[in-house]
Amino acid sequence: MKKISLIHLKANRKGKVIEVTGGTNLHHRLMHMGIFKGKEITKVSHIGLRGPVVIKAGRSILALGHGVAAKIIVEQE
Repeated sequence: MKKISLIHLKANRKGKVIEVTGGTNLHHRLMHMGIFKGKEITKVSHIGLRGPVVIKAGRSILALGHGVAAKIIVEQE
C-alpha cells in the first residue's frame, strides 16, 4: 500500500486515513466531520489547482480546502 496525501489521490479512488498532520484543532474539526484515523474515504473530485477537494466519508459528502486536504495522509487501495 502507498501512503499519499489526499490531494494526490485520484478521483473516484478509495483510501484509508492513516494520519492527520495537523494540530489538535484540525483533529477535532475533522473528527466532528467523521474523518479520523482508520476511516475509509472516497475522493469524488478535485476542483482546480488549489481548489476544494470533495470527498465521501460514510454517507456524508464533504468539501475540504486544499490546505486541509494536504494534511490528510491516506493509504491508497
